[in-house]
Parts: sequence; C-alpha cells; structure tokens
Amino acid sequence: MSFVLNAADLHDQAGMERAFRGYFEEAEKAFPGTFNVLLGCELETCGYEDSFVVLRLAPKPWMANPMNILHGGVTASVLDMTMGLLCRYCSGGSMTPTVSMDVQYLRSGPLDKTLYIRADLTKRGLSVCYANGRLWAGEDEKKPIATASGAYFVTGRRRA
Repeated sequence: MSFVLNAADLHDQAGMERAFRGYFEEAEKAFPGTFNVLLGCELETCGYEDSFVVLRLAPKPWMANPMNILHGGVTASVLDMTMGLLCRYCSGGSMTPTVSMDVQYLRSGPLDKTLYIRADLTKRGLSVCYANGRLWAGEDEKKPIATASGAYFVTGRRRA
C-alpha cells in the first residue's frame, strides 16, 4: 500500500497529521476488507517534534478471545501497525516491514472501552527504525494493557 507523502507532509505538525489521516482514508478505499482496514484504527493525535503517534480503536466483537477480552493477536497487531506506521512516516514513506517485535501483556483488554495505541520513535537509522508502543483503555493511560518494542526495516529512501 502506498503512503503518499509530499514535501509539506515531512516538515511540520500539520503535514504529519495530513499524512496519517490520508493513510487511513487511502487504505479504506484501496484495500477494503484487508486486516489493517478491518481493525478500524483512526488517528487520535500525533507529534512532529517528539516523533509520536496515537491511534484509537473501538473494539469489535470479532476481536474477543474465548474469555471475552481483547485477543492477544489483536493487541500485538495494533501495536505493530502503529509502530510500523510511525517508522514509515519518519522514513519519508519507505515501506517498513517488521524485523522484530517484543510484546509484554500486562493486563486484560476490555471490549467495551475505546482503546488507544501510542508509538514513539526511539531511533531512526538509514536501514532500520526502532519504536516503542503502548496500548491502554479509556482514560487509563497510566495502566497499559500491553507495551511493545519493535525494529522496522527501511526498504528504501523515498523522496517527496
């Protein structure tokens, strides 16, 4: 999937917001029914200066495990997607497939609250970007459901 960035998207807060909103709009049109689209994440906020993004997710019934809590695979997927998208943005739009990811499951995820997923860039290299992620429910940002760290391969520098 392309993540179309123009020069203005790479240099300020407004451009970063445009880029992430554009990604979700484009994905919905170009790839309906695919996994990332079915997850239904949306941009909550982002920070250009601090290199972070926060997505929100309204859990759906299919995201439950047999204990009727958020499935661990969904937890890992939204953390991976959020960290990967941030690395992709910070790499100028290059594809950034996951090299490795480590997830720590800290508590069960409710299905009746909005979930928030935050990714923070920890290092951007020429060939690999690194990010940390955190998932929480509702207003409980200080009580994460899971945390993660990941490494993402930068497939090639794209010039906007």
